[in-house]
Amino acid sequence: MITRVTGTLEVLGTEEALIAIGPIQTGISISEETRTKLQSQLGEQVTLYTIFDIEGGVGGSRMTPRLIGFLSPVDREFFEVFTSVDGVGVRKALRAMTRSVRDLARMIQDQDVKGLSTLPGIGEAFAERIVAKLRRKVATFALGSGDSDGGSKSSGKIANVSDQIIDDAFQVLISFGHADSDARRMIETALAEGTSFGSAADLLATIYGAEARPGAKPKTPKGRK
Repeated sequence: MITRVTGTLEVLGTEEALIAIGPIQTGISISEETRTKLQSQLGEQVTLYTIFDIEGGVGGSRMTPRLIGFLSPVDREFFEVFTSVDGVGVRKALRAMTRSVRDLARMIQDQDVKGLSTLPGIGEAFAERIVAKLRRKVATFALGSGDSDGGSKSSGKIANVSDQIIDDAFQVLISFGHADSDARRMIETALAEGTSFGSAADLLATIYGAEARPGAKPKTPKGRK
């Protein structure tokens, strides 16, 4: 399994990057968002985090192996989640990823069907399907820095906190009646302190402790007194 490729970026097409690794040049399928960020790196050494995929094979058609590349493990992980939606295959997903993973995740989390439907290849019907399938699965992606350098959410972690802890805390905040945007803000504020949280309860204790500090504006969960 090829999970990472490092080499010289020799050619950058609209849907593919050609990377030289010693005497070998390999083609890697990329999204528009990745292509835009690679434009300034022609002739330089780059690293892409890859998925090995086989296209075709239905009805006797030829099976074609290919690599799909991303600028960070987080982008790669989001792509795998994104393509778990029925009808959103590899090509459709790559065409649709014209925005950062954080932006896409926030659109999904905020149920922005109108915004999602403007993405290439994603109409209103697919946008609704994506929201229904993924809204509760993209919390950690929505909390990312928005940069594809793998720095803020390397290996599925944010500030030494596991995805599961963040997801659990987010779901609790939503169940308390907080809006998605408020829940994200509260979690981001707590994570910015750099503390390592061992459980969702620890993270929530820090969140509500921060909300109660002098100068903060406490937010009372809807439906609770």
